[in-house]
Amino acid sequence: MATTRFRGPVLQGKFNEAGLTGYNLNEKQGAYSVLIADSGSTFTCPKNSTTAGASVTFTLPAIAANEGSVFTFVNTGADGTNQINITGAGGTEYITYKGVVAQITLTNTLATSKVGDYVKIGGQLAGATWTVLDIQGVWA
Repeated sequence: MATTRFRGPVLQGKFNEAGLTGYNLNEKQGAYSVLIADSGSTFTCPKNSTTAGASVTFTLPAIAANEGSVFTFVNTGADGTNQINITGAGGTEYITYKGVVAQITLTNTLATSKVGDYVKIGGQLAGATWTVLDIQGVWA
């Protein structure tokens, strides 16, 4: 019997392949400024070999406008081929990770990235930072 090895979150939903609304899975292969309307979305990046070695940067929206919003970012590229960077708005807003409010950018580095690495980030209610809610993989 074959062994199945699975890593990462189960992607539930549908990709928006026609530019329509109402879809929660979004593949991004370049820099993207996350929108308020994207709350609840899962962003995958990149999933095919034509973009191997890519570094994708997501800029979170201003926290003041997004308390309670949640975004998930998943590395769907082959091991060691993709880097994901998640940055606070304006390069000045922080991301709380491991209890420390000191991250302006959270990175799933190229050298240590694995398919299925992910991070779920949410806006703290009555807070001034984004907070890591769930994470898998090596993030710095």
